[in-house]
Amino acid sequence: SICATDEYGNEGCCTFELTVESILGINDNNVDISTVVIYPNPAKAVVNISNPQSVDLQSASIYDLTGKLVRMYDLRGMGTEKTLNISMLASATYLVYIQAENGAITKQLIKE
Repeated sequence: SICATDEYGNEGCCTFELTVESILGINDNNVDISTVVIYPNPAKAVVNISNPQSVDLQSASIYDLTGKLVRMYDLRGMGTEKTLNISMLASATYLVYIQAENGAITKQLIKE
């Protein structure tokens, strides 16, 4: 119960029941996008995206160091692992922007 009294002396009370249940297993609110890994790095023809917590990833965008978008990949429904073909990219350092449903992370990728 909780009671409150206003400035005129009027009192109001409310009784309620609060039930808290604990759910065992994976909770979507606790997934961590920082667990997403790109390997091998440096890479030659393909790169793998490892998603051990099955974060709901949307896309991976590869940018060169001038900020130009050079390639985009759809990651929806990928599960825990996806291989990306990067053979068409020139040898350079790139930034990979991985967009998830509830956040994003940027990783560096070196293409040999």
